[in-house]
Amino acid sequence: MRGTRRSLLAAGLVGASEARASGGIEYGGMQPYQLPHASVLPFVSAINGVAYSLYIHAPIGAAASPLRVILTLDADYSFAVCANHLEHLADRQQAEHSIVVSIACTGAYPDRRSYALNRTRDYTPVRVAEGGYGPEFQAHSGGAPTFLRVIEEEILPRIDARHQTIPSARTLVGHSFGGLFAAYAFETRPDLFDQYLLVSPSLWYADNWIFARERENVATRLARPTKTFLGVGALEQTGHDMVGAASELAALLQGRGDPNLLAESRVFADETHASIFPVAFSSGMRHFHR
Repeated sequence: MRGTRRSLLAAGLVGASEARASGGIEYGGMQPYQLPHASVLPFVSAINGVAYSLYIHAPIGAAASPLRVILTLDADYSFAVCANHLEHLADRQQAEHSIVVSIACTGAYPDRRSYALNRTRDYTPVRVAEGGYGPEFQAHSGGAPTFLRVIEEEILPRIDARHQTIPSARTLVGHSFGGLFAAYAFETRPDLFDQYLLVSPSLWYADNWIFARERENVATRLARPTKTFLGVGALEQTGHDMVGAASELAALLQGRGDPNLLAESRVFADETHASIFPVAFSSGMRHFHR
């Protein structure tokens, strides 16, 4: 049986004295689970007016020495997965102990319409009328340049002010439209992060816009060592050739011949567009750590 605190009290499932003593909601004597060492920092962007919440996980001992920041998108499904699994890997020397920061739109979860609108607005690099979640949402598309400013000018400084971080050690992680945004960030501001993890990126968007941008950048030489990792599922059925597109982008990146750019890709057997994120995140973190 599920219900609010008031309905549970009314049904006699939670005693009033028990609830008062706990200082929080209880369900038949059980308390909500809280992710250890995690916090939420809400703010309203002065750049685009959107209310965001930063889900932050700082590992034990984070105050003792500066750490890498791993920035993930779509916090409502990525944060707990990334924070828990990264800690598991780092404790076994298979990844770097890092501060995980995931970006959410405040109050949007679990409304599917808000989910589609926010992702379309923030993650797409140019406005087009068709594609994605449909014309209603595409009317809000093309906000990636602004969102990248929010990250650079508002989000990263907030994290740097509250934690000991390494400004030169930052990882950006995105899936699907989020992977498209990560590719856009790499193509336009490769200096902002030194690691880019693209999980099933929507490279088809706007008639393969990202490929045109990469071909413009083919002669670009990066100022410092930078790693990219593309992961895609062999069973992705999205109406687009996700596997072929990821392989093509990886080949273009490798074809730059830039000694400062390490580009890797992997096709994961038996993974779909919905299942790919955890396995690609795990593999990407281990590849970055090598």
